[in-house]
Amino acid sequence: MKRISTFPSSDVPLPTDAELEILQVIWEQGRSTVGSAHFTLNERRQRGYTTVLKLLQVMMAKGLVSRIDKERIHFYLPAVSEAQVRAAYVAEVASKLFAGSLFGLASFALSLTPADDDITDIRAVLDAHDDETTVQNGPSGDRREPS
Repeated sequence: MKRISTFPSSDVPLPTDAELEILQVIWEQGRSTVGSAHFTLNERRQRGYTTVLKLLQVMMAKGLVSRIDKERIHFYLPAVSEAQVRAAYVAEVASKLFAGSLFGLASFALSLTPADDDITDIRAVLDAHDDETTVQNGPSGDRREPS
């Protein structure tokens, strides 16, 4: 059975590994200065202040972060959510390795022998999806118009 891509085209650029590390810091903090991001990142791995600054400038140009200037302090805020970035990465992997098929990606992931807790969580998500689809489409599968 041929499956088509279920992903709409994404305008979210894929961050590099270094950019993703910075985004994770900003998501955790809500907003960050270069100094704050530099300090937090250096707890994990040493890097230069100017490297973090340059990466943030590149990220601004890519639309991954925005900046607020307040009394000579530059605060960087996420311009994309974690969910948007995750969806962009999943779409990229599905597109490159599974011809855009979420089924192919999910089947492969499940073939890696997930933990029992993961299987339980996956079943719960699928059940919730089924329940939502039944409410939207009705028990017969006919799409209902909203009231």
